[in-house]
Amino acid sequence: MNPYNIRNNGVLLSFGGTIGIICFLSIINKPNTNHNLALESSKINKIKNKIINYAKNIFCVSFSAQIILIPIIAYNYKTISLTFFITNILTSSLIGLIIIFGFVIILISFIFFDISKLLGLFYNVLIKLLLFITENTSKIPFSKIYVKMPYIYEIILYYIFIFTIFYLYKKYGKDIFFIKIKRIIKKYHKKIIAVLLIFILIFLSINYIPKKLRVYFIDVGQGDSCLIITPKNTKILIDGGGSESYDVGGQILLPYILSRRITKIDYIICSHFDTDHCGGIKTILENLKVKNLVISKQKEQYENFKEIIEIARKKKVNIIVVKAKDILKFDKSAYMKILYPTEPLSHDDINNNSIVGKFICDNTSILFTGDIEKVAEENILKLYDKKELKSDILKAGHHGSKTSSTAEFIEAVSPKIVLIGVRRK
Repeated sequence: MNPYNIRNNGVLLSFGGTIGIICFLSIINKPNTNHNLALESSKINKIKNKIINYAKNIFCVSFSAQIILIPIIAYNYKTISLTFFITNILTSSLIGLIIIFGFVIILISFIFFDISKLLGLFYNVLIKLLLFITENTSKIPFSKIYVKMPYIYEIILYYIFIFTIFYLYKKYGKDIFFIKIKRIIKKYHKKIIAVLLIFILIFLSINYIPKKLRVYFIDVGQGDSCLIITPKNTKILIDGGGSESYDVGGQILLPYILSRRITKIDYIICSHFDTDHCGGIKTILENLKVKNLVISKQKEQYENFKEIIEIARKKKVNIIVVKAKDILKFDKSAYMKILYPTEPLSHDDINNNSIVGKFICDNTSILFTGDIEKVAEENILKLYDKKELKSDILKAGHHGSKTSSTAEFIEAVSPKIVLIGVRRK
């Protein structure tokens, strides 16, 4: 009825799961014909076998569906789960009961409305139990593993491979299929190894081919976040946005980074610890591999500062504390001159002690200013001449507010482009 539904995640997951069960369940869940008659006679063993068979059947159904769903889930949600069968075992019967009971309540409500209201209370208990199970099973280790978003061609190759195996298995049967596979491997093993090695070398070498500098200023609403990928493939995240009322890290920043096929960050630079700059950094530290966290000294230890440092230490991230005149060497082609804050710190407030750094890569320069205001800009103008401040791109201080970006500072930087991290209103 609506052609656009083909791109709807619900449609893809429902039909994909069904296709997986139809195609692969009969292969995976082969009935066990070798029954032990002595065990069958025991009531305890009968119950035990029923429970084992029930769990086995649910696992096989779930696994069959997952064969088709894994690429869809990875592409749309950038995650995979290794514990899906636990959730399915615990919820499958409950979901069936909820669906049937729901229809019963609807039918009864037309005749016995008061009774349906009472039944609704029990129905509510079933729903809450389902939510309780799903919420708690999601906390099990490996229930949510973040992955790079696969390319479309990778998904197509995956399905070609899976359905080729399915076709051959169905055509020749289990025994003949494996015999033929063994014969093919034995006959062409040298060529197979050579082809595999060539593919591995191609994929490994792609990462080492020099590319252009890529700079992404990420839309995190009222906040700042910038992802830099150098020609040598060093990945640098400067600030992470954040909000008290919305999970910017989980809903925007992490999916954005994963969509760029990035699961490891070499450097995270936190300009300062206001939530709209560091909130998303917590999510990245918790879910991705991070090598280095770059911060500056603070006059006061804010709650965000304590949380981020605690997560970084727990994840064994190298913490680098910088000050004016320091240089961060990212790789052979890229580095950052730290211009601010000075030591000892010149200001009491968190904004004017933001890290100000000039990123330089080949012939491109970008000045990052955190949330500095007029007073910090004046200090920077005293410390550095126009040649040191001049940059191609300026990330405007304090979201372009009237307290920052003075005419003298803009003139000294003389940027071709100015970027302002601010929400629509």
